[in-house]
Amino acid sequence: MIDTTEVIQTIEHLQRTFEDLALRGLRASGANEITTLTNIKEECERIGAYHLAERVGAIIDAIKTNSRSGADALMRAQSSLRVFERILTLETAQQLLSSAIGNGEPAPDDDDDLIDDDDDDDDV
Repeated sequence: MIDTTEVIQTIEHLQRTFEDLALRGLRASGANEITTLTNIKEECERIGAYHLAERVGAIIDAIKTNSRSGADALMRAQSSLRVFERILTLETAQQLLSSAIGNGEPAPDDDDDLIDDDDDDDDV
């Protein structure tokens, strides 16, 4: 099983790379950016994010061919990254809740300490 911390680091690295590409522009990208994206694509495949790896591959192709579809590929990849991040968050929360319930631990309180149910007016 892949460590969630590794996946989060990959997501953060990919997000920073996308932001850099969006700021500088895909046409200003060179061999360094292609190498970075290729490494990230391989990492996405390793962690099982094949759809995201495919999107990153489309960006690589657009940079190599100087295609006008590069901006579209970048936006699609950013959207896929955000969806992947949300799914990871939901799965992690589900695992944490399942393990808490399975261990017999009480469910987290609904911020009981923020609500003062005391009807005493001693504070006045």
